Amino acid sequence: MTIPHVFVTMADILNLECDAWLLPTDSFLTIRRHWLGAHEDLQHLAAASCGDDFHTGRLFAQAVKDWDQTSPLPVLTAVPNNMAWGPQVVAERLEAFVKAAKDSLREPSSQRPFPLLAMPFFGTAGGGAGRHLGAVVRDILNCASDLSERYSVDIVLVLQDRAAFSLAQKLRREAQAAGSGWTPLDPQLQAKALTLGGKAKAGHLVPFLGAGVSVSAGAPTWGQLLERLRDGIDLKDASNVDFDRLGPLDQASVLEQMYVDQHGSRAAFEKAVATVVDLPRYGLAPALLATLPSAGAITLNYDRLFEMACADAQRPRTVLPENVPSVGGEWLLKLHGSVSKPDTIVLTRDDYLGFNSSRAALSALVKAHLLTHHLLFVGFGLADDHFHEIVHDVRRALPSHDPQRQQMGTVLSLFDEPHQRLVWSGKLDILPMTGSFPTWTTSSERDAAIQEAGRDMEIFLDMTAAYAADEHSYLLAPAYTQGLSPDEIELRRYLLALARLQQTPATAEVWGVISKTLTNLGFDPDAFYTDRAGNEN
Repeated sequence: MTIPHVFVTMADILNLECDAWLLPTDSFLTIRRHWLGAHEDLQHLAAASCGDDFHTGRLFAQAVKDWDQTSPLPVLTAVPNNMAWGPQVVAERLEAFVKAAKDSLREPSSQRPFPLLAMPFFGTAGGGAGRHLGAVVRDILNCASDLSERYSVDIVLVLQDRAAFSLAQKLRREAQAAGSGWTPLDPQLQAKALTLGGKAKAGHLVPFLGAGVSVSAGAPTWGQLLERLRDGIDLKDASNVDFDRLGPLDQASVLEQMYVDQHGSRAAFEKAVATVVDLPRYGLAPALLATLPSAGAITLNYDRLFEMACADAQRPRTVLPENVPSVGGEWLLKLHGSVSKPDTIVLTRDDYLGFNSSRAALSALVKAHLLTHHLLFVGFGLADDHFHEIVHDVRRALPSHDPQRQQMGTVLSLFDEPHQRLVWSGKLDILPMTGSFPTWTTSSERDAAIQEAGRDMEIFLDMTAAYAADEHSYLLAPAYTQGLSPDEIELRRYLLALARLQQTPATAEVWGVISKTLTNLGFDPDAFYTDRAGNEN
């Protein structure tokens, strides 16, 4: 049985592909500047959507009317006018949001098993909860879990505060230990997610992204890309070409030549490819992968979704080979080119044949990481000839029978495909999200099966990200005390007492280390004070 789920990630709601999202406001329809980026006329649309019930506080949530159905639906949700805050305030307003969203999404824009509703750190940017951040994290998580189950919706808590994110992940790990965590996943997948999370936490995991990562945001599969490229040319000159009998690389080569013949240059073909795959919003998978602590990442995708998600997760990456990486910085290797430079895109057979001569250094970087790290392949069909060549070269460089050598990576596969496990036995751990490859009689059944398996993969990544989180900045961050356990509160008091100690020249070097540790734990000297009641904040 499919069970609703609550996700947590670091992202920007305006850049996240979802069905509906919570737009914080008040009964006077005050909307902060950031949210106005959702639509140039958002303020006017909001005013036209709300009546007296919303303005007088009898109605807490109202979906924006006459909204573009191709974009996620904003649902105006009011904070209390008196700025009073507590669990009941959170519960009644978040339920109003979920109910309004569910009522307005009679036909969700996606084919997900459940509608995906996104909510920010509600009420903490002027809504009255700013002094109680730790308690609000707990309240929102508890409430979201209840609402997700009662209304049959998936909910993603979208954060931009690192302390809130680290606390939320700690609370979810505690819930998992108590038996109420990632219940939609079977025990074997949960164990694998925990293991991979540990590898990421230790800095040993490198994500390797394929086209499936971008599908939830509306990106085309390889076949769909080739079909859409046909729309840009007159196919009468190809009436004698049986595309179905050609492989994907040869189909792309034929289309490229037709673009050259009809438009006068390859640039038209490159531009057409970029137009199809350049999307404005990323899905859950890139957002979750972006939170993993990894110095490097590799992708075969042309789109910019993952780098956009990384920037929103406050982990920006230098894109290679377009830019020169900084020492110690995080990077993303776009092995097959990028829409930002269409002439770098690798798509046709000639592109693949010329890859070794033009990008040997890039392949070498991938091989080095296969040798020294554990790669996590996501959205990857494992049919790419270039990938087979890389793995083959790495295997030849390793001892043929080394019992100490672990598999080079883990592949998250939508379905169980025994033949793939045979091909990659001893090289890669193939981890299917569901059982045997299903049979279907209609395209809608096929799409539904793929969507459900893709959602299971998102839940797996959500758990992996939770166990990879290695920050504890909530511990000393202001206003997070109410989210701590008694033991953590005691530890916090000792650490804050340590922060008050007088520094001397003789201890300056040691204090450099201590100060860095205190900062990593969330200590902010400018916000550190003791109120009149003597409570440390």
